[in-house]
Amino acid sequence: MMHPAHSTPSATSQDREARIQDLMQRLRPAADQALRQMAERLVDAPDRQLFGDLELALRDLAHDLAATAHQTGLADRKKGGTKAPAASAPSAATTPSSKATSPERS
Repeated sequence: MMHPAHSTPSATSQDREARIQDLMQRLRPAADQALRQMAERLVDAPDRQLFGDLELALRDLAHDLAATAHQTGLADRKKGGTKAPAASAPSAATTPSSKATSPERS
């Protein structure tokens, strides 16, 4: 299921289009390489081998391209991560006594 794109409130449609074009340009070499490999495998395969292993190989190439697109898109995002290691958690308080807190009744 596809989720709607969330853009920052200050992003204009021109800014969005510029970012899309930039990302596409950076992804084009990987896409061209994947498409070339797919085309070569399809052209070289005899008819009896167009399914099975070849189909799985084509899916692997498509999956690799999708992973590359995802990583490239993530690299563009500038999330405000921490610059230093997180501080250690404070020590726990002493364990309470297991004795009853109220006097025993006889």
